[in-house]
Amino acid sequence: MKLIIAYQFSVIWFQPEASDVSKISSMAILMVFEFIMVHSGVFMAVMPKRLSLFLLVPFYGLFAWGFSSAMEGNDILMIYLLVVLNRMRFAFSEVDIEIRSRAILFSISAAILYFILIFITLFSNGIFGELGLTQEFLNSSGYFETLTASGVFMERPHTAISFGFFYYCFLAVVETLLLTTKKINMTKIAIK
Repeated sequence: MKLIIAYQFSVIWFQPEASDVSKISSMAILMVFEFIMVHSGVFMAVMPKRLSLFLLVPFYGLFAWGFSSAMEGNDILMIYLLVVLNRMRFAFSEVDIEIRSRAILFSISAAILYFILIFITLFSNGIFGELGLTQEFLNSSGYFETLTASGVFMERPHTAISFGFFYYCFLAVVETLLLTTKKINMTKIAIK
């Protein structure tokens, strides 16, 4: 799944079309919102089930609603709800400690990866290149006229799109490594 998302970022980054203007801003907003998702993933994985369900889900839901209102459609809100439903399988069923440990390790790895890549991407000042998201393309497609938000990711969308591409590629590698590891001894941090 992560590679499919990375592929979507690569298509927008390498060969955007004029009809992709709203998709460019949506994907940039998605990468900003991923910051919220990474935090919620770690907290929901390690906090008690009931506290996570009744406190964290509504709290992060407000962020999802706010980000969703910054773009066309309700994509961010829908993504948040689907991810939370997936995470809630731990709250409503007894999950093997090994699976729970992998989920916790994946959440922590995703958070670390997010922070490392965000610093590399932002401080390198677009070192990965604009590729298809040149100023000429953005101006001719009317991208800047459609913006409802501001910031580095919105004003230089190649930064957000390249970050998204590398982030989801590396997440796929982390997920593969976790799935192929026979046993993870993390029973001390896995909260029942």
